[in-house]
Amino acid sequence: MNKIIEFVKKELLCDNSGHNFQHIERVVKNASYLIKHEGGNEKIIITACYLHDVIDHKLFEDVDAQKVKIINLLIDNNYLPSEIDEIIAIIDSVSFSKGNVNECNNLNLKIVRDADRLDALGAIGIVRTIEYGNSKNRLFYEEANLDRTKIGVIFKDSTNTSLSHFYDKLLKLKDLMLTSTAKKMAEKRHKFLLIFLEEFYEELN
Repeated sequence: MNKIIEFVKKELLCDNSGHNFQHIERVVKNASYLIKHEGGNEKIIITACYLHDVIDHKLFEDVDAQKVKIINLLIDNNYLPSEIDEIIAIIDSVSFSKGNVNECNNLNLKIVRDADRLDALGAIGIVRTIEYGNSKNRLFYEEANLDRTKIGVIFKDSTNTSLSHFYDKLLKLKDLMLTSTAKKMAEKRHKFLLIFLEEFYEELN
């Protein structure tokens, strides 16, 4: 695992979009907690957690080349072909854009997906949203996002802003958790997002 960790650190060294190695470590910790309560194959799950962003299309232009790197790394570290196949399949299914179906029979995939999505919620999720928006030169909000009513400011329409990301993704994650443990963890973090947005709109007003 040490060689895998060093590989991931090197691949994500220059990331400033909220997908750095600190994010990876938090996902691994989330997954370790979920494993204790839900079960699953620890080797498969933890390896997939470490590697899940190394073939993310948002971070790398040549995803196929990144996938070859991972496969060679796992072969060199004596992973079985069946283990490699499952790890790659999990990584391919983790992202929000690819994995929004609640029906999933693979416990290992459920845990990796939940562990990653938990890190997009709560205070850390807010920080990462701002980091990602800044990396893409996005404003946090535009007036087109807002509806200024007599009773206050509320969200109106999605635009290419970080504020829209809350509604397009973050606020949906609570209901997309797949394990009972992650669902409980997501409740508190989801509430914090709502508190933040309420305060944000109040201050705008």
